[in-house]
Amino acid sequence: MIRQRCAIYTRKSTEEGLEQDFNTLDAQRESCAAYVLSQTHEGWSELPDHYDDGGYSGGSMERPALQRLLKDVEAGRVDVIVVYKVDRLTRSLVDFAKMVEIFDGTGVSFVSVTQAFNTTSSMGRLTLNVLLSFAQFEREVTAERIRDKVAASKRKGMWMGGMVPFGYEVIKKALIVNPKEAEAVRTIFSEYLVAGTVRELLPRLEKKGIVSKQRTDRYGRQTGGAPFSRGAISHILRSPIYIGKVRHNDVLYEGLHEALIDNETWQKVQETLANNGGKKHSFKRKAAKRVLDGKLFDANGSPMCTTYTDKSMTVTGVKQSKRYWYYVTKRSGGEAKSKIMRLPAAEVERLVIESIQSKLADRFWLSERLEKFAQSSGASIAALLDMAGHWSEWQVQLSSDESRNNILKLLERIDVVGDIMKVQFKLQAVIEPSSPKDTVTAEFEVKFHTRQSKPSRAIVINAMGAPCPDPDLIKLVGDARRWADDLLKEEALTIKGINEREGLRSGSVSRILPLAWLALDISKAILEGRQPERLTTKVLRELPDLPLVWDAQRKLLGFAYL
Repeated sequence: MIRQRCAIYTRKSTEEGLEQDFNTLDAQRESCAAYVLSQTHEGWSELPDHYDDGGYSGGSMERPALQRLLKDVEAGRVDVIVVYKVDRLTRSLVDFAKMVEIFDGTGVSFVSVTQAFNTTSSMGRLTLNVLLSFAQFEREVTAERIRDKVAASKRKGMWMGGMVPFGYEVIKKALIVNPKEAEAVRTIFSEYLVAGTVRELLPRLEKKGIVSKQRTDRYGRQTGGAPFSRGAISHILRSPIYIGKVRHNDVLYEGLHEALIDNETWQKVQETLANNGGKKHSFKRKAAKRVLDGKLFDANGSPMCTTYTDKSMTVTGVKQSKRYWYYVTKRSGGEAKSKIMRLPAAEVERLVIESIQSKLADRFWLSERLEKFAQSSGASIAALLDMAGHWSEWQVQLSSDESRNNILKLLERIDVVGDIMKVQFKLQAVIEPSSPKDTVTAEFEVKFHTRQSKPSRAIVINAMGAPCPDPDLIKLVGDARRWADDLLKEEALTIKGINEREGLRSGSVSRILPLAWLALDISKAILEGRQPERLTTKVLRELPDLPLVWDAQRKLLGFAYL
């Protein structure tokens, strides 16, 4: 009897009722599990993984559980997919065709509990296509009904949901005036007529303490309560909701809610906005700075400063402007243009940050830099490494911007010489953040390459050799895994026997075999070439003892960043 591994997939279009102890997803799963149990005599068994998509439409394949299921199918971990109804899997014929192609390529069958068919036969596929055609038709009809209902409701002046407008609250699906916010809305309109532009209006509102609506999402997270942005203010000034109207497809209808602004004020504001929209603003480019200003130098020791260029582009018929930032050699009088170095700012900053993160995670490299400090201070290298590890772990818990800024604050100087960046940073700040003096500094080099379209115009910058798979290192870990499998499969096989079979010295297998139990992310990093510089086959072979705890392995081998 061939074992058939069954994956049960469930879906519900909305999140309504999912908070209950026993919801519709549970009901679907229970029915499918009972069906799988009834097929035990055919070798069917239910996989423990749950593939549940609550609150996702069947008209799209962008569903987390479905994507996870398809990945497991392609990986060969599933033999049969079981669903309550076929439209739980998809309501789209196009998406279904894609799935069938994946199922056929991997030899996976598809079963619906309430609709008896099998996708392995042509008749089963025909039946399924007919059912999906009706499912797609039902979805399209439902969408039309919803659109018609929204249009009819808006013609009656009803508010049909969405982000609650500033100045109102929603009570029993109706907009009710929020007195405090309503007064702020009136202030926004009146102050705009005085200021004349949104740019001049913003500081006036901030001075008066007018801030955006504070909102709480379903997870309890709070947003808002901050000064308004230009876009938010422009939206408020243009929204007809404040004169008691409801807009639908550029047509205004009388709303059922109370107006906050009179028609006269509204018309004046719209005229001012229209007039401002046609003005051409001329301005002088302000001096701009980025994080590496004053710290980045070219091969001649000349400082590199920030500059940018704006380029226009058309996206989906809309003209937009994009800003490109660069670090450029500060020119002195008469300096040849060919000697000017120009590097893309974001790529340089990314490369520097990633390089520092990698060094701080490399305990071998850190040990060498901290040895002298440990001798003079009386601290143990292990304690100093732990301090550095705690600092790195703390950065992981911060937001990406905070962590980025903290790492960049460590920098002292970067010299760009040819295809090498010589980086100096304050190591003291990592091991003793509260210390007023930076007595411990560290230096390292990063090789990089630029792809040039024209002289001194760098388009791309990347670290050389990163990632850099080490064939010997990969083979070492692969051998360990292979030997461990052989020992488990062949009861008579011994470590000595493997030594003799492989033609190795006595004790070689014993030293290498523990690498079979490396953490999965460490093995993956080695395979992809993302290991620390100092992690070589020699280092792994000479390890006195490899911890079984994965976190301890990461610290020992310099993978603290994983």
